[in-house]
Amino acid sequence: MNMRPGAMFISFDAVAVSGIIVEASKVAKFLARNGIKSYLDLGYDIKIDKGKFNKPYNHEQEIYKDVFELVRVDDIHSVPYYNIDFIERAHNILISRKTTVSSKEQEEIMLAVSESSRDLARRIVQLWEKLNISYVIVENGTLPENIIYTKALYLAIDAYGKHHGLGNFVIWRDHDLMWNSEKTVMKYGPSPYPHAVKPVKSSYITYVTLNNHLKKKLEAWCRHEVEIKVKKNTYDFTRQGNYTNIRENLSVRDDDILIARTTRIIPQKRLDRDIYLVQRLNQRFLQNGIDRKVFLVVAGDPHEDYVFYKELKALAKNLNIGSFVKFIGPLQHEYSPTHKNTKTIWDLYYSCDLVSFLTSWDYDSYGNPIGEAISFKRCYITSSYEYYWEVYGQYGFEAPVMAISEERDGLPDEAFINDVYQFLKNKKLMTDVAQRNFYIGKQVLSGNVIDILDFDYSKREMRDNVFVSVVLPVYNEGDRINEVLRSLFNQKTHCGMITHESYELIIVDNNSTDDSVEKIKAFSAQNPIMDIHIVKETIQGVSSARKRGMDFASLRSKARDSRLGVQKKHYIVSADADCTVDPYWLHALIETMVEEDGDLGTCNYYYNEESFRHRPNLFKEIQKTLRCRDMSFSLFGGFPDGKGFAVERTFYDKVGGIEIFYQLNNGRFVEHLSDDWDFGIRVIAWGGKPVYARDSRVEINSRRVDALLEEVITGIAYGQGGIIIMKDVRPDVEEQKPTLCDTTPAQSQQAWFYSIKDYVPKNIVLPALLNPQILLENPAVREFFTEPVADRLYQRIHEIKHESRIIDFKAIHAYKTPAYRLYFEFRNEIFSSLRRAVGEDIGFPPPLPACFDAVKPEDFERFVYYFCEDRESGEAHNYFANGGVF
Repeated sequence: MNMRPGAMFISFDAVAVSGIIVEASKVAKFLARNGIKSYLDLGYDIKIDKGKFNKPYNHEQEIYKDVFELVRVDDIHSVPYYNIDFIERAHNILISRKTTVSSKEQEEIMLAVSESSRDLARRIVQLWEKLNISYVIVENGTLPENIIYTKALYLAIDAYGKHHGLGNFVIWRDHDLMWNSEKTVMKYGPSPYPHAVKPVKSSYITYVTLNNHLKKKLEAWCRHEVEIKVKKNTYDFTRQGNYTNIRENLSVRDDDILIARTTRIIPQKRLDRDIYLVQRLNQRFLQNGIDRKVFLVVAGDPHEDYVFYKELKALAKNLNIGSFVKFIGPLQHEYSPTHKNTKTIWDLYYSCDLVSFLTSWDYDSYGNPIGEAISFKRCYITSSYEYYWEVYGQYGFEAPVMAISEERDGLPDEAFINDVYQFLKNKKLMTDVAQRNFYIGKQVLSGNVIDILDFDYSKREMRDNVFVSVVLPVYNEGDRINEVLRSLFNQKTHCGMITHESYELIIVDNNSTDDSVEKIKAFSAQNPIMDIHIVKETIQGVSSARKRGMDFASLRSKARDSRLGVQKKHYIVSADADCTVDPYWLHALIETMVEEDGDLGTCNYYYNEESFRHRPNLFKEIQKTLRCRDMSFSLFGGFPDGKGFAVERTFYDKVGGIEIFYQLNNGRFVEHLSDDWDFGIRVIAWGGKPVYARDSRVEINSRRVDALLEEVITGIAYGQGGIIIMKDVRPDVEEQKPTLCDTTPAQSQQAWFYSIKDYVPKNIVLPALLNPQILLENPAVREFFTEPVADRLYQRIHEIKHESRIIDFKAIHAYKTPAYRLYFEFRNEIFSSLRRAVGEDIGFPPPLPACFDAVKPEDFERFVYYFCEDRESGEAHNYFANGGVF
């Protein structure tokens, strides 16, 4: 068995080159980048009216050799009843009802269909097993085209999905064409289509159609037992290629006008309209004395409907424009491999002035040539076919549109001809329209159908050159996730250290219920140059999510090193899904860790001043906190914050990684949400070296303050009474408005007091407590405290450690009591140091708790001990709070 996972594409179209297969190729290219091999069944053994039933693959193999391996069900002709005569007879009796038979004969036909389907399903499963199929994409899956194959496909999907325990592994696209294609000839019979195979409700299948009208009709026909997703075809708006101008080969001068038509040569596409239009445009230019000729270049297979092709040639000859209409045969897309000097669709678009799509009213539900023209910055003309408005027109795309309807579906009238003529005369207008269309298209026509599948983004091997893994926990961040992802993707570097080949992004979905994950998958599909992995953490809480991602990064990097037989430094970085990072964020962070041989790296943070333009008092207090932070982190190296920090993998593993602590809240265990900070304590306590990267900057989302300002002011931003809980800081707009006003002087002072009380024990006292030697050995630290204070603080730390003797070794409990005690005892000296180092506006220590009013000076240290022992459940916690959200 081929152990490489595969994707099976099955086309009901039975055409070697078509827009359907182009869409499939886009998905296959994405899958290939993620280690999935793609196979394609062109449907020659499904659709019998194309004359290709049982036709061997020949040149088709060459067309798709670098995208698909062409396959089909083995020995299909030996399946009972599976032959052209029976399939056609079953269709005529059960679907189109062109043939009337007795009820007994009809029952016999239906029994034969069931027997044939079961045998065919078994062979389909055998093929999938042989190819190790993980995903199935059904293309152009017209419901009643071949009911034997359709029934078999459903049986195969169900059996294969159950056997392998799969999730949503099938996309079934365009399962709707009975209402959309060739309905004037009643090919699929009259409503309500009693024997057509309805979509079955299945956990394995997602049904997709191209527009809402078809979605509603299909869901109604299925009595709303299945849900149909609308998924637009998508186009490449980042195209960069070297294309060939083919005008000279076609004898078209630079000043002449080349109209491209890139559709099948069949009557429903109405190429006769283009020929008539070209004749009238040439007449208009000649009549007005303008030396410009108009050419029509048609890329399509003349042999698909050779009779119609000959009719078009005769029409051009009769209108005396035979030399202006050029049939150049089918061209390959850039999604298919090409031989050197082989012309492609994109060469034709590059060479043309205008792309035409004058299709009939009821034939197309989408119109790929229009989207291709828009993405290539080419203007287009179109008929107002049934679905044009929904697919393109409603978004504001500009083009001359030929007005047609179901009743009036004829040749171009003079008004439309004049519109096109005036449009072609105005080169500047055409350039501007193409640019505007491109901009709109980039917003609404980018994406990928692959984000519908349960694609496992976590199983790909780590690239050889990756040495940084960025972990991003995500919970319902759909409103901002694209902005955050762009900031992580658009990282810049010096000397080529940080490139998309050297870092990866690990997304941890923490049970999101919005469209966050869908947007992440779409972003990944659009930006395959960087590895983006999505893993799931079902335990709710950012601590568990961060641990899941960091553990995953550690395991992946060790597996990669083992595979390569090397052992090298690997950095695991935490980011936050509501904060954006600066362009050199990652470079500055990793460069600092490398140059200073750091085990733990912390970032610099800032707020966008514009968000506080009308709140200067509040912003002033925030800036004071950030100035203190920058000073102390520069001095001590700092502690990590989930918004941005890094750890070297070997030290991550050495301390046991992120540890999850629990607390009781309202009678149930909940995560204690200081995992990042506690992790930093563990690293430093184990001898890890912290370093601070001042130039590695993270912009904090102001909503953290906007949503919690009142609670920041009162010191209960993230809980009270010893409980630290996660708050949803996605504020309701109406509820948020009152918080967007500025703080009064009294409120500003109160917010500052809680912020600085939270800050000083954690960021000034604790570094000395964890590593008291710096008080003796680091000149910068001694200068900050002054030598007498540094010596006294060193002595007092050892006295407190000796007094404690038996302590709770869990970091979350071990640090608070001694840090709080030292804060109270040295608060005046520390604030004096802060005023010298940061600025006089830092001021003096906040007032002591009222309970100390009656405490005598000689008893102060003793009662501080009793006060701080109440650290986790009462007064001490509420005094220091957790208000340091600035």
